[in-house]
Amino acid sequence: MKFNRFKKVLTVLGAAAILSSCSAKFLEVEPYGKSDAEQYYQTEDEVELALVAAYDMLSTDQFQDWSSCYVMKNLPSDDVNCGGGNSSDQPQYQALDDFDWSPENIGIRSFYHVNYFGVYRANLIISSAPEESSDLMKRMIAEAKFLRAFYYFELVTVFGDVPLWLTPPENLQEGKARTPKAEVYAQIEKDLQEAAEVLPNKSTFAGTGDAFRANKQAALGLLGKVRVYSGDYSGAIAPLESVIQTEGSEVDLEADFESLTLQTTEFGIESLFEASFITNGDTWGTVQWNRNDHDNRHLQLSGPRELNEIEGAVPEKEGKLRSGWGFLPPTQVLFDAFEPTDGRRDGTVLNADGLAKYYGQEFVDGWDTEGLVRTKYTTFESETTEEGGATPELNYTTNWRLLRYADVLLLAAEAYYNQGREADARAMLNKLRQRAGGLIDYDATVSGQALFDAIVKERRVELAYEGSRYWDLVRWGLAAQELSGLGFQAGKHEVFPIPLAEIVGNPGINPEDQNPGY
Repeated sequence: MKFNRFKKVLTVLGAAAILSSCSAKFLEVEPYGKSDAEQYYQTEDEVELALVAAYDMLSTDQFQDWSSCYVMKNLPSDDVNCGGGNSSDQPQYQALDDFDWSPENIGIRSFYHVNYFGVYRANLIISSAPEESSDLMKRMIAEAKFLRAFYYFELVTVFGDVPLWLTPPENLQEGKARTPKAEVYAQIEKDLQEAAEVLPNKSTFAGTGDAFRANKQAALGLLGKVRVYSGDYSGAIAPLESVIQTEGSEVDLEADFESLTLQTTEFGIESLFEASFITNGDTWGTVQWNRNDHDNRHLQLSGPRELNEIEGAVPEKEGKLRSGWGFLPPTQVLFDAFEPTDGRRDGTVLNADGLAKYYGQEFVDGWDTEGLVRTKYTTFESETTEEGGATPELNYTTNWRLLRYADVLLLAAEAYYNQGREADARAMLNKLRQRAGGLIDYDATVSGQALFDAIVKERRVELAYEGSRYWDLVRWGLAAQELSGLGFQAGKHEVFPIPLAEIVGNPGINPEDQNPGY
């Protein structure tokens, strides 16, 4: 299900952000559409438009060239190679894959800008909308707080200390120094706690055009995740358990793991929060290569570069994979991380035998690949359209799942383990293993270090291609152990560099404030 108004109303609200110090005259005529920022955000309709603009940044994957936050979070891990046509194809992505990170990288710059634009748009609502108003207005302010928390969590995870803006800057010369990440985490928690008190349950929006909106379970789940990431395992348990206690009513696991990243389960029982995409019906003659188009073109970018039909094959599954542009192919170490009987493996990555067996196709190995094909977030025919003469390569509409209930269970397992509640930790992991099929439960013999290793493995195989692996390794202190052979340098690559554009443009940040090693 898609919410077309969400993606088609791409209101930047530039008029609403005009500073009151600007000239009061424009050729003696009041410009049409001009709105004083101090007088905007006062009605429900105005705040609704502003909120659409704040949500819009979640799926701005071509803000500055190819610069998807989703891709950026996945690239440094050992689960994927960069791929592409050759070593110079999308150099900003190739550099991240090779740990050749620099403050000039356009992808890193875009990651920073996309999330700060999200913060800015949320701040306009939070600082201007009347709180003592209708229930709807209060709910929309709570949504803005959730979004601000989400964007800041993205920023603090990948950059460390970042400037904490809680109100919009008053002029372009206003600067702000980097804020210690502990303070940023504290503000994220505050926003999520306040949002959770107001936001309705997930089921309130189910089956409606509002299913994309932040909900109580998303806020509590994200709060638990933030606390786990910051090392507050004790504090993480309560919000995570609040979500788990609604299992069967508000949240649950989808029965079929292989459907988790398909359109059929969008905004479904397992998905707590998503970035939404729609089709514009583009053709090669109408397509725009910027953020003005709102299909998920990174699915096409990430499909296997060349697929052929195997003559006479009788595939076991319906549907086919389309050839893509070859980015983010899986690695052999990811394939090997799955137990051979784990039902999740086929829903994530296939070798040549699996591709032939299930889909009657063969993969022509290309640049930076290891002969494997991903089946999670990939170019299935069912995920795009030719309707009305549309070009299939340009009309994928699959949503990114930004927070799943499975992640909540895994986070709870980790929190329980760190609080000495090993039986509870195993119970969380076993829910996912039972859904996967073909696996035996972890029993009491899986304890201590073996249980932690199981948590590490289960997060990897359950959340592959969802942007967690690399940042998990960093926060566990395992990145050097697992990734040094790929180029990871301890003391440097735990975070991205602050973009050069921010150092040049923000008077509050000087070159010596850059992250170590850059």
